[in-house]
Amino acid sequence: MLHPRLLLAAVGLVSLLGQAYARPPPTTVSNPKAKFLVNRNVPGIPFALNDSYAGYLPVSEKPKDKDREIFFWAFPADKPTKNTVLWLQGGPGCSGMEGLFSENGPFILAYNSTKAVKNPYSWTQAANMIYVDQPIGTGLSKGETKIHNENGVAHELLGFLENFFDVFDEFKGDLWLAGESYAGMYTMYLADAIYSRPAAVNAKAGINLKGITTIDAVLSSYYVSAEIPSVPYAIAHQHDLKLSDKFIEKVVANVSANGLLGYLDKYLKYPPTGPIPMPQVFSKNPKYSPWNMIADEATRQIGDSFNIYNTDPKYSWYNYKDPLGAHGQDFSANNFINNQTGFKEAIHADPNIIWRVCSERKVFVKDWDKSPFPDETVLNRVIDLNTRTVIQHGMQDFILIANGTRLMIQNATFGGLQGFQEQPHRQFIVDGKSQGTFHSERKVTLIEFNDAGHMIPTFVPDGALKALRYLIGEIGLDDLGK
Repeated sequence: MLHPRLLLAAVGLVSLLGQAYARPPPTTVSNPKAKFLVNRNVPGIPFALNDSYAGYLPVSEKPKDKDREIFFWAFPADKPTKNTVLWLQGGPGCSGMEGLFSENGPFILAYNSTKAVKNPYSWTQAANMIYVDQPIGTGLSKGETKIHNENGVAHELLGFLENFFDVFDEFKGDLWLAGESYAGMYTMYLADAIYSRPAAVNAKAGINLKGITTIDAVLSSYYVSAEIPSVPYAIAHQHDLKLSDKFIEKVVANVSANGLLGYLDKYLKYPPTGPIPMPQVFSKNPKYSPWNMIADEATRQIGDSFNIYNTDPKYSWYNYKDPLGAHGQDFSANNFINNQTGFKEAIHADPNIIWRVCSERKVFVKDWDKSPFPDETVLNRVIDLNTRTVIQHGMQDFILIANGTRLMIQNATFGGLQGFQEQPHRQFIVDGKSQGTFHSERKVTLIEFNDAGHMIPTFVPDGALKALRYLIGEIGLDDLGK
């Protein structure tokens, strides 16, 4: 999915627009990473960054791929750690720079401002961070689109990781994957590709995958993650969506006519009563979509400010200007990365590439990912091989709905049993206040955030950082409730 951002308070700092930056030290055989070192004074960022590394690495060493390169920006943790997180953005075709600039990086670009501010909840407080523009065709990446499916995505990410760890030895250690939205596809298929290789091959490459966290992620079909739970969501959020009683009656009648009224009441059980029938279509009419009916009506009532990524009225699009050029599902080239003189050069990116939050280019051949959804293929075995899987969801997200994620979990088999045996109910506590609910069984943890939408680190950055600390084992399960 595509991820616009909410307002973050800007701080009155003096801008260093156009500030000159020094050359990195010369690259040598003994110091191959030198050419990637980013000067701490980056144009447009009005404070010195810690050391970071950015640039291009190929997806493989094959001659045919020499011009196909993933752009990355990597940040060592604030303190030495064995944990490295690979952040994967969704889309498909949305840039990892979005997560870096607006969710969990060392600095944040606020709405209605072109000034970066320090992020007090940067994930570098807990781990080394790698942000990438992938698949090829995304963001600042270079080369021709050649992949057809998630196996292709995983193959190219594996090639990138091998090249990355060959250069950056200090990032080797325990690897964790973090995927938001459509990147649920990327994380699960990449993990499966890693686990499918001989352990000796991964060890030689420095790839020691430990686990995954997903954030409002695509893990099942859109019927499960959006259509089925859309009517209960509309009823629960009727006031915020400005839906009339008459409209609710209409949409309920339509769902009833298509045999899905009460689907969640029947199948979302703890423990599950058996395999859950997951419909692939809603009715004989291929155009029928309760989700679209609700979204269209909410847009008519609220206007263009209706935000499908967070339906809480205080996060409507009204009067927001995004320095990264995103507004709803429009992604402008008039943005900070393209407009800031010297910025691309400072991070060793091709200055001729026009960057957008989400690419206009196709990232899959014929613009179609042919892969089945993870819950139909790789999810169960990946979960069992992970040390820990943390599934996060924002309760205000309408584009991918929390009850769809719960339904997916209840139909999955992990640790020898189907779904959670107990209903999630424990309070997720941050600084003495509840931010939502969590539950864990058999190496799988679900965390739901009451006031978050699609991009959890944007809406509740302190809670997202705490979830990361749990993922990597810095805190225990019971600490989530303290």
